[in-house]
Amino acid sequence: MRRENNAQEFDRLRAKYRNFKRTIPQKAAITMVNFFKRNFNVGGFVDVPFQKWKKSGYPGARTTMVRSGNTRREIKKIQVSESRVVVGIGNHNHYAKIHNEGGEILITPKMRRFFWAKYKESGKEYWKWLALTTKTHIDIPQRKFIGDSKALEKTLDRMIISELKKILL
Repeated sequence: MRRENNAQEFDRLRAKYRNFKRTIPQKAAITMVNFFKRNFNVGGFVDVPFQKWKKSGYPGARTTMVRSGNTRREIKKIQVSESRVVVGIGNHNHYAKIHNEGGEILITPKMRRFFWAKYKESGKEYWKWLALTTKTHIDIPQRKFIGDSKALEKTLDRMIISELKKILL
């Protein structure tokens, strides 16, 4: 009789573990998406140590990295399987990469015409100086919002341990 109870208990635990293996990647992906979106609320990349973003000089931004909220909304689960979880931004968001990694943008004649149009529309000196600059490029500082983070690893570890405790208790 005792052997039968152990077999039933083993089958029950095996079923719970299979369910855990199936659901944990989805939960990890959701945790990662929320973690990366939170970087926009705190104004920097949450890691050890915290990496605060350099202030934006752009006059249309509400806060650094937030004008329309499109980049934050684009952070999504790209691939979720039992062996791999990928969270990121789709290829159609062309400016997310330069903000995340930093770099240079070449100033073209078309951009200068845009700067003049914005100056005439708004009257803000910012646009006038961009149109008149002799620079050939604009430096975009790195404002990392997605990537490897020790704080994220700790968050995921806590979530996994919590989920394992649920199935074992």
